[in-house]
Amino acid sequence: MDLSALRQQVLFQTGGDAEDVQDYLPHLTQYLNEGYDRLLMAACGRHVGEGAEEDPPLSHDRSTPNLPAWTHRAIADWATWLICRNGNAQRQSRGYAFRRAFEEVESRLRSARSGRFITHIPN
Repeated sequence: MDLSALRQQVLFQTGGDAEDVQDYLPHLTQYLNEGYDRLLMAACGRHVGEGAEEDPPLSHDRSTPNLPAWTHRAIADWATWLICRNGNAQRQSRGYAFRRAFEEVESRLRSARSGRFITHIPN
């Protein structure tokens, strides 16, 4: 997913309420980059923009995270959590599902980096 698609995913996940969008839209790219940074650290042990030309922050609509495609939605999940955590109790509660989804991907990346794979073979 590129930055444009990630933004659209967050708008979808938050319900795209016009009133709320005006409050968080100026911070949305920052929130997405925070999620990207956390996942990159989990996967590679470095921060976004930290001396690696291939890991610049997401800055324009076609910017794509330098992570496996299966992790991209988790970046939107993190941004959704950051938006929901500042809302009322019902909104915060809804946001926890996005936080948990993000943390699950983050944990998988950390395990893969350290070489600890847990394989579950269904019966």
